[in-house]
Amino acid sequence: MRKILMLVSMILMMSLIGGNSASAEGNTYDRIYMITVDRFLNNNTSNDVGVTEDGDPYQPYGGDFDGISPYLEYIKDMGFNTVMLSPVSERAEDDYLGYDVTDYGAIAESYGSQEDFKNLIDEAHEFGLEVVVDMPAVATDDYTAAENPVLNEVQTDYYEGIDREIIDLTDADNQNTYREMVQNFVDTYEVDGISMFVNQEGLDASEFLPEDVATYGILSEEGLTAEGFDTIATEEFRSNFADTFGGIEKEIPEFPEDEQLIMADHWFSERFTYHAAEQNMFPGTRVQQMANYLYAYRGPSAMTYGTEVAFNGSSYPEIHPQMDFRSDKEVIEYLENIAVVYRNHDIMQAEETEIETILNEGGQYLVRYFTDDVDYVLNINNTAETESVTLDQTAEEEGKVYSGMLIGDMIRPHDSSYIAVLDREETELYSIIEEAGFNNGYLYSAILIFGLFAIFVWVAAKRSRKNKAARMNNK
Repeated sequence: MRKILMLVSMILMMSLIGGNSASAEGNTYDRIYMITVDRFLNNNTSNDVGVTEDGDPYQPYGGDFDGISPYLEYIKDMGFNTVMLSPVSERAEDDYLGYDVTDYGAIAESYGSQEDFKNLIDEAHEFGLEVVVDMPAVATDDYTAAENPVLNEVQTDYYEGIDREIIDLTDADNQNTYREMVQNFVDTYEVDGISMFVNQEGLDASEFLPEDVATYGILSEEGLTAEGFDTIATEEFRSNFADTFGGIEKEIPEFPEDEQLIMADHWFSERFTYHAAEQNMFPGTRVQQMANYLYAYRGPSAMTYGTEVAFNGSSYPEIHPQMDFRSDKEVIEYLENIAVVYRNHDIMQAEETEIETILNEGGQYLVRYFTDDVDYVLNINNTAETESVTLDQTAEEEGKVYSGMLIGDMIRPHDSSYIAVLDREETELYSIIEEAGFNNGYLYSAILIFGLFAIFVWVAAKRSRKNKAARMNNK
């Protein structure tokens, strides 16, 4: 009887699993977590180089590959599938960020050995995470320098401090040398991608980067253009995006149609939550709103380490503080929860998906996703008021409800329309699905298990009576 009950329990569990429409395939777009290696975690003090006792923010803190490995699961749980590392080549002892390169062909001793780096990549791959490494473009003895590189304010402060120049990547000899160096790095360590900050106008990545690796170009200043990268992040979009979601009641940028890389912040920008601090907004809510936009975007997106714990520096080196894993657990749990929704539904997996903007006004942004199986509506209310939107019911929506997957709202049609009400500074993602009645699988399983339980009780009672009678007869 006990075996039968266990079997029925398993059947009931399978019916519960079968009722979940989510897929286990996962998100098909890059969700990138950017890490400044030296600032993440010093988990191996034996390789410390240039670390000062007073914790000088201009000097290394001792972060290493061993400090990243224990947090790969933490990164994945928040919804990221790619780790982008700051440069890992050997650099000057007093440089923590990694662009004061002394040897492109060697791994920085302060981060660990070549074997440590390979182990980190292998561990990341075991977690289903890809690894992208940022490749500096600073002129060592092997390269000639660009005459007029384009640097933003943070880069200007940094490069003046390390007294280095930018490689001229329009020069054919430099291009060949640089491509050979990057190819050797990719072949040796089997990284999944190469990123780089673009500091010259009109660069073509196909002229100086290998073809057999994913490439990410980050335009560090507004007005710059580049081509040949697999994806490009523009400063125009990043700065507008950060300012918009750093506060409220500003028109939200439309999702780009060209699948460009969108970023909340990066190693040479102010931190995203700096805008929240400047506008006296609660940073946790700002991160939550921003993350929904990044996760709902059908294209690559990136966020820098510590954004989830509200780092808010605006200049070098305060934009690169030591990582703090102990604060803002509520925000981290929120990211983990919404990541499951975005990662496991057709909104991110379907290859053929059309997107239509329903409303974009004053901080309210409604977008509809059309997929082959289920349509979705993203509702971002980035205002200071509760907002209501009436959506006319289409013929295809008859018998369907708007089922909220982030907050749990359920909207049924009323007079042939749906009324979506959302509190201030909240986001909801609706799946438009058939209104389900009572799940027959649950009903049948419940009847079966309770029926068998009743039989079990009856049999046990009957055996008890027989045993009691037998004992009485033996007396």
